[in-house]
Amino acid sequence: MLKKQNENGVTTLKLCLYLISLWILLFMLIVLKADMSEIGCNMTWIVWKSVLVKNIVPCVCIILILLGGIGYIIFRDMLKNAKDLPVKIEQCESINYENLSFLATYIIPMVCFPMETGREIFVLFAVIIIIGCIFVKTNLYYTNPSLVLMGFNIYNITCQSNGGFGQGIVIVHGKLKKDDTIKYLSLSDNVYFARGYDYVHKRFEN
Repeated sequence: MLKKQNENGVTTLKLCLYLISLWILLFMLIVLKADMSEIGCNMTWIVWKSVLVKNIVPCVCIILILLGGIGYIIFRDMLKNAKDLPVKIEQCESINYENLSFLATYIIPMVCFPMETGREIFVLFAVIIIIGCIFVKTNLYYTNPSLVLMGFNIYNITCQSNGGFGQGIVIVHGKLKKDDTIKYLSLSDNVYFARGYDYVHKRFEN
């Protein structure tokens, strides 16, 4: 039962990270689709209802952004539950370029997606859901341009495997280099969230 709960928690975190990766797309959709032409001084319920009907897509985008925000808070706090021992980095390679691939391959084309009819809007969100399922299943959710804008970086690292993982992809706030020591939390088989050990050690002592 405990293992199943942990798996559900990791799956939820992956979905939250995917929503965070869509923030750029969602903000752009809000700008493109928001219709505030009826907003004025005398706002009645009928006018508000009309505004909401014309702004269904922006409203859905705002809800998804808020859900991603909740996921971001969970994501930042999950390291408190990490029980893995610190490990020392032997090799470190930045793979932030994969975020540009995600942006160019998925985000920009979806911004250009036609959204004139209800059917086209349905297809757009269906594509977003399908891509999300694929990213969660294949552990590609770490390609996250939104996190890069918030100061996170992605590295392919090799560590001393004495009690820790040998090689994997690490998401870290800040930068890493060879011989750094990190405290990490496993997100999936080969993806980890990490922080510098000295920072985390001081935080838990206080």
